[in-house]
Amino acid sequence: MATRVTETFFLPDEVSRKDWLVAAETYNLYHSLLSRSQAEHVFVPVRSMQFLAVMDRNEIIFVDSQAYAVSGNEGGRLILVSWQFPASNDRDSLSDPMPCQVVYYKDGGEDIQLRLTGEFRQSMELLDKRYRNSDLPPEGARILRLG
Repeated sequence: MATRVTETFFLPDEVSRKDWLVAAETYNLYHSLLSRSQAEHVFVPVRSMQFLAVMDRNEIIFVDSQAYAVSGNEGGRLILVSWQFPASNDRDSLSDPMPCQVVYYKDGGEDIQLRLTGEFRQSMELLDKRYRNSDLPPEGARILRLG
């Protein structure tokens, strides 16, 4: 089954970043969902925040479904926050949290990050339950530099 690009996302300039730990349960579920997808990306609607999370092997981007931009002839959603994981993805135990860098692309991103820590996991749990016995839909994403 071929993956098709279904969404375009714009990467604004970075505002700030910080070190952070993703809870083991959240990180494990993230990898479980990725392993059940035939595509490079898994889309997770975070409906309670009107956000969309787009997961790939080393990063999760979060976009506000209401934040739309146009650059050149392309239109797409703006990335507001991302969680960037080390390429090695190494931990001593599956019960250990995973270090990451939280990157903010908008002032005030810390408030978004606080809400995402709980809401995103709940959204992944719903997706996991819905597709427990089947492959996740193959969706693709294209990330372009804004400007």
